Amino acid sequence: MTDYLPQILTVIGTLGGSLGGVALTQRHQRQMVRMERAEKRRAELRTHVVEFLTNADEWASHMDITIVVVWKASERDMIELANSETANRAGELRYAVTKELKHLIGLAGDPHLQEAVNAFHDLWLNVSEQMIGPVSDRARKSDPNAVPEALQYLSRIRRATIEIRNAALPLLRVPIEESEPVRWWHVRRKMAARRALSG
Repeated sequence: MTDYLPQILTVIGTLGGSLGGVALTQRHQRQMVRMERAEKRRAELRTHVVEFLTNADEWASHMDITIVVVWKASERDMIELANSETANRAGELRYAVTKELKHLIGLAGDPHLQEAVNAFHDLWLNVSEQMIGPVSDRARKSDPNAVPEALQYLSRIRRATIEIRNAALPLLRVPIEESEPVRWWHVRRKMAARRALSG
């Protein structure tokens, strides 16, 4: 039996080295797949955030003028305004913001971003009532507070848009990392560090 001991040890060492190499390779591949998946999700989120911010800012700029026009408009002017390019563009922008908002609701995984998206969503649902309502109500056509009230609501929407931008920025940064090959001594150091932390 002692004659076969070196051969047995060689086989065990070779088998252990092979399995260790396979384990390290698979671990590295899992890590790379995880990083690729995270980057793909980050790119998708980045696309939707940029589209949302662009459309929301353009819509808000558009509404600055529309609020005053709607408040000053007569019934006949309202009919012409409803059929104008301005109204069509406002409708397109509102649709685009709503579409991107739905994407953000589904993609936001960070609690801070979710909170910002939900705050904007709550404001967005009441735009017709809280912002357009005061200036389109015939009873308030001579009310000097109608336009400031609508503009104040628009200002709240702008602040909510900025909150989404601020919450999304840290999530969208692209880390620049050069991948290092995993070496057996790196694994051993990491395992020793984990044991030290847990023990």
